[in-house]
Amino acid sequence: MKFFSFLDASSCTFTFLQRDEEELRRVMPDAADILPVPQRIFLKDERATPLLGFPILTNERTQKLRQALEAYLERETRVQTGMFKTGAIETRARDQTWRAYRDLLGQATKNTTRSSFGRRYTSIFWLYHSIAVSRLFKELPRRVCRFDLETGRQHGEAIKYQVFDRFLDRVLGLTYDAVQSVATETEEEQVGLFPGILNRMRDNLLILTEDHISPDLSELSAYLRGHLEIDPIDFRHRVQLLHEWHRARLVADPDLRSYAIHLTKLNPGEKPDQLLQRPGYLSFLADRRDYDSKRLLDPQGVRTWESLLVKLKEFELLLALRRLVIPIREKKGHLVCQAPNPRGGGYLSQSVRLSGSTRPFEFMTPWVVDPLVRRFGLIYDIADFSAIVSVLKYSGRRDEDQSYHSIFRFQRRVNQMARLHSLKLEKYLGDGALYSGRHPRRLLAAAVHLQRFYRQALRERFPFDRGVRMALNYGQYRLLPIEEGLTDKERRYEFFGHGIIELSRLVTGKATQAIETVKRMLLSLGYSADEVEGFFRPLVERRLDLVDESEQGRDFFAYISRTGELINEGIVATDGFVGRIDSDGESAPYYLGLDGPRRYVVLTIDEGTGSLIVGLRRLGAANLKGIESITIYEIVDGESWDVKTLPRLQSSSLNTALETISKSEELLRRSAPQPAAEPKEIG
Repeated sequence: MKFFSFLDASSCTFTFLQRDEEELRRVMPDAADILPVPQRIFLKDERATPLLGFPILTNERTQKLRQALEAYLERETRVQTGMFKTGAIETRARDQTWRAYRDLLGQATKNTTRSSFGRRYTSIFWLYHSIAVSRLFKELPRRVCRFDLETGRQHGEAIKYQVFDRFLDRVLGLTYDAVQSVATETEEEQVGLFPGILNRMRDNLLILTEDHISPDLSELSAYLRGHLEIDPIDFRHRVQLLHEWHRARLVADPDLRSYAIHLTKLNPGEKPDQLLQRPGYLSFLADRRDYDSKRLLDPQGVRTWESLLVKLKEFELLLALRRLVIPIREKKGHLVCQAPNPRGGGYLSQSVRLSGSTRPFEFMTPWVVDPLVRRFGLIYDIADFSAIVSVLKYSGRRDEDQSYHSIFRFQRRVNQMARLHSLKLEKYLGDGALYSGRHPRRLLAAAVHLQRFYRQALRERFPFDRGVRMALNYGQYRLLPIEEGLTDKERRYEFFGHGIIELSRLVTGKATQAIETVKRMLLSLGYSADEVEGFFRPLVERRLDLVDESEQGRDFFAYISRTGELINEGIVATDGFVGRIDSDGESAPYYLGLDGPRRYVVLTIDEGTGSLIVGLRRLGAANLKGIESITIYEIVDGESWDVKTLPRLQSSSLNTALETISKSEELLRRSAPQPAAEPKEIG
């Protein structure tokens, strides 16, 4: 596990924690089980270097949670201050503010637990919420002074930890109740649902009470005096003397210097002066004869230092993750954020716009991360794949093995091409695959290349030679989490929803399949084969079986039948996909391409090494099983066209060009001579 590679983006400097995976295992052995992993956050131009972190949507609901927390802590602080001052307390206002905070915190806890599915949403929530908690507790002693100056000076630090104990006890009880409720609903183990990171924050008070700790421990005065009940000035002075004595002994004592060199060789990034931050090293020094426990840390101080070291290392680890929280806000319909300064020191002053595909965490909503996404999808389907596989099964082992080698080579070429076009394989379907992407022109180019790969495979005696169908759309998909890994590549989601249904309907094959289905149904009901064939004979004789010979003479083709059904043996795209091709940052010029009576809008796609020529034409509205009628476009490979010789269209947008071509085709169709009507029999 290379966890520190993720923390590089936090610009966090480690004072006590060594940047070493072995150190991470010592400090937090269960880190892989409880720590969330930062994700890539793409800017508007997705080709730019992405940010790394946790995108948290900040809005009125998240502000209410923080305001409720602040109101409750203020009332709790007043109650605890009153107990120190007079012993008389008024808890009604405190209880009211707690209920307001409890309701919001309980809602966020249930939301993150229900929708996590192993993605540690509750841990991410506490990384985010602990920022507000730690800042409020850090300022709490000064807040006590504002209530009562004398009480604050004498007891401010003790009050801080009394308020914290009260806060933590209530929060843990609320979280246990919320997790138990969700466990009952989902029939899961309660232990597996409770956020492990909250247990760490319970055991290490520094995480929820401090937001920075310097090497000289100056921020820990309240912790040392108010929680550990030791003199912070004396403790820090002894630690300083300890460092000075250690440096001197490394120079004067060759045995100690040799031992230090051996330890630092085990961790190349460690310096001899940092050995005091290695657990157990001070205990080793304290057993030496030249160690002065009266001037340096005494035995109790050594135990305090060793215990504090573990907490400081753990604090720095979680602080680095906490600094990867990136607040996101909506501005004029877009998501923007203050990007972290790459040189460290907070955030850049200028807001940056994020990619439209960004899905920030919104803890006050049921799903936390909206599972509904919009993506450009490409699906391909090899025709009659199952039938050919069944035949090959009885053709001998050699033919069967060759067929599987050929499909492996074909799919490998397709996958390599998909990666070059920044497409993601979402589902492998055996006889095809589903890919998604964020740029329509890349999917358009990928579809044309896939068709060329199929032609090449046929020349190599590809046994699956009945054709390949493809469809492109821009649709709604829902992400179903299947596996959660350490990196983006290891996370696995499944697409489901309307987008997949639409694509599958576009590649279901010939519409005559409907007639064949009815035939099989009639035969199963007991009708004879002669009766069934006789019933459908008029449809076949009058060419009402939806076959258009002028279209099917091409290698790849697609058209709308006379009954409004889609015949796809090529590449088709939905209106939603085609309407967004212009939005990909490129537009005109467009050209007019002819293929017999068919007229296409021709465009070029720059691929760096050359241009890909693609033709599009509107087929019309198609009736697809189970979904509403949609407008379909045919896409063809324009390899045979030379754009230098094609007439250029004056349209500035693709939609306008397609509309113009479609109207001209309709005019030509109407003006063409109609076939003579068939004579009717006179009975």
